[in-house]
Amino acid sequence: MSTTTSETLAADRGITDAEIAAAFPLGGEAPDLRTRLALLRRLHDHYLAYMGGPETFQQVPRLNADPQLVAVEEAWRRWEDAQVDDSQLPGSAAEFRTWFLDIAEKHIQPEFCHYLAEEATLSEIALFFMAEELVDSKFDDLMAMVQIGTAGVTKLTIAENYWDEMGEGKLDQMHTRLFEHSAQYMRKQLADRSVDMAELHSTEVYENACLLLMYGIHRHLVPRALGAMGVLEQSASPRFQAMVDGCTRLAVPEDVIEYQRIHVHVDADHGAEWFDGVFVPLVERSPELLREISLGIVTRIRVADAYYRRIWEQMKGVR
Repeated sequence: MSTTTSETLAADRGITDAEIAAAFPLGGEAPDLRTRLALLRRLHDHYLAYMGGPETFQQVPRLNADPQLVAVEEAWRRWEDAQVDDSQLPGSAAEFRTWFLDIAEKHIQPEFCHYLAEEATLSEIALFFMAEELVDSKFDDLMAMVQIGTAGVTKLTIAENYWDEMGEGKLDQMHTRLFEHSAQYMRKQLADRSVDMAELHSTEVYENACLLLMYGIHRHLVPRALGAMGVLEQSASPRFQAMVDGCTRLAVPEDVIEYQRIHVHVDADHGAEWFDGVFVPLVERSPELLREISLGIVTRIRVADAYYRRIWEQMKGVR
């Protein structure tokens, strides 16, 4: 991804404490969004480099070796935690089911889904799809990473989800391959219409892109990753159905829609399986683990809600 010095902080001059404080203020003042975006883009580049393939071993950064990026992560995490009203979190495992299903239902974004299905132009849908590439392009790797250290039904549930991501052993059905096939088509639509994808470089998009990566990469944050991924699986099916409906309305080729069509049912199944196989066994372990999983859920919802509002605005700008 190309950047300019006006868009991102130059790596060779470092990150100052003042920039971190401006981007993630804890005194109630508004964040400096330009600085915040620059820091998040640095984090995103760092995470993608860390998750590079074997052939990029010489470029893979050492985790936690850059004290400036560690400081950015910690400041961002503190800021996000400060947005959470603890009184709204479940107080016990017994309360968790009703609490989770209620907030997941509210996260479905029915108005946005209706717009995708019934009103969005092809340029708008293509722009949304490319934003989703920033968010979901490493989802299969994250699924592999969060199963480390789990046991029993929890490990099996995550493994089954991962097997689905792998196309149940069929190379041409691997979800990342299907996604990239769709992405190539969508990129061409934007290029043909001279739509500038710089529209995607917003704070909300990069927060949403970085959140799961931060949670999944750092082992001590895996409970939060499990919570965030669980609510994503629980609430994603209606958005995939809306994409299928919108693309069908716009005569997008069926092979381009295959990724979305598969996920309409796959994510619905995964949501139920994740609740019973991952959440139920874990939230009963300790109040601390219950809290961490719940924080992952509510933070993902808050960040993703802001992302959907922002990308909807950006979509309408290319209508």
